[in-house]
Amino acid sequence: MNLGYAHGNRLNQQFDFLEDYEVEEIFSDDTQSYGVFQDPESDYQRMLDYTEPGDCIVIAFLEVISRDYQVLLKFFNELEDLELDLIVLTSPELTLLEWREVLLWIDRNDRLVHPRLIKLKLKQEKSRNKETYSAFSKDSEAKRLYRGVMWQLLGKQKLRTIAEQKGVPIETIYRIQQEFKRVKLAGILAICFFLAIATLKITENFSDNLWIQIVVCVVTTLAILYNTLADDE
Repeated sequence: MNLGYAHGNRLNQQFDFLEDYEVEEIFSDDTQSYGVFQDPESDYQRMLDYTEPGDCIVIAFLEVISRDYQVLLKFFNELEDLELDLIVLTSPELTLLEWREVLLWIDRNDRLVHPRLIKLKLKQEKSRNKETYSAFSKDSEAKRLYRGVMWQLLGKQKLRTIAEQKGVPIETIYRIQQEFKRVKLAGILAICFFLAIATLKITENFSDNLWIQIVVCVVTTLAILYNTLADDE
């Protein structure tokens, strides 16, 4: 029995692919989070519970599951344990063993084969990701994902955890983290500036000595910076 599964972006397009393939039943999770694969209440888990050995899971493209090689490998292992097959409608027909070999080869050789081409590819990917996932992206979904990552970074979640939940490369999450740190540091410096001015004004009420005012201002600013940066560590 062929069971279709849709998740994440472009749900309507995924449904069109699955309906054209004439699957017996379609399961879907409309959330953007990749945490649904661990959620016992998700349609994904319902689908796995519904399957029997020999059934086939049909998806429109691999990104439905994840863009991370390691996550996809875990997914293949899960299907193998349940004795299920996989069909990716927008990719060549491969068995689970062949998919695993392809991904393992890519994962092991991504930075070894044709170094210059790989370097150029990574540079292009970095540029594309920077344009795609940003606060000023034209894509509303990408902008929403960017804000979600920012909130998770604010909550001090691990980068790999965020990457798995959002289904984006960990390099992209790392780049967003660096942007987050720069924004946060700029905010801290702005706050320190205004607090320093306020401290200076308050000190004027107690002493007319300029040096005392400067010392109090500097000590206050350093104390704020130390406590903030120490908390980040």
